[in-house]
Amino acid sequence: MSSVRAVTRLAGIIGVTTPMYAGLVACKPVGWLAPRLGSRLHDMWVRTWARSIARLLGLRVEASGEPPKPPFFLVSNHLSYIDVIVLLCRTPTSFLAKSEIASWPVLGFLARTTGTLFIDRDRRRDLTRVIGEVEDRLARDRGIVVFPEGTSTKGDTVLPFKASIFEVPIRTGTPVSYAALHYVTPDGAPPAHMAVCWWGDMPFLPHFYELLMLPSIHATVAFGSEPIVADDRKSLADRARRAVEAQFTPVVDC
Repeated sequence: MSSVRAVTRLAGIIGVTTPMYAGLVACKPVGWLAPRLGSRLHDMWVRTWARSIARLLGLRVEASGEPPKPPFFLVSNHLSYIDVIVLLCRTPTSFLAKSEIASWPVLGFLARTTGTLFIDRDRRRDLTRVIGEVEDRLARDRGIVVFPEGTSTKGDTVLPFKASIFEVPIRTGTPVSYAALHYVTPDGAPPAHMAVCWWGDMPFLPHFYELLMLPSIHATVAFGSEPIVADDRKSLADRARRAVEAQFTPVVDC
């Protein structure tokens, strides 16, 4: 039965993603002529897609606190590739990710399609380019989400945040909003830290297949109440991490 569920969901994901991609391609000329309207149409397509994928996965997203209103710069802990779906279900946004994700099979395609910005963390000069692109998104009333841990975890802790990426809100003068993510699977199903969280050396395809077999997933996202400001990126990274950690509920205790 679980295998049938997985295959059925995979077919549904392909069926939902294909028209979403076509819709985004069709919106591009609108974006060239009217950037703000193009952005709104883009967000509408992507958010509809995310909510459809959530329904297919049996993913129930519960939020506490008020999500930030665009334009915003939001940071969060990182547990899984479905973090993107969870956050897209709750707020219109784009993501800022490390450049190598762009070349990953499946995930890279979806990231590029949904408007993710990529940064090469090994090239310091690339930060200037990214800041310009973020400023453009913010000017068009878009939100930006970053996972500053730099990797996804099994949900036992919040890793230190990489300070370099906080140069973006410092230079753009954007306060940092924050959120904490958490997952639970039903009784009798594999635990969330193994079947939902994607960490360590877990190969993607077997993990994704196991996730598709889950009866349901309960996700919670706790949005912070007040944005964070600081004078330098290290202080900002430290304050943001402590704020996320204060709202974080471990997925696994060890």
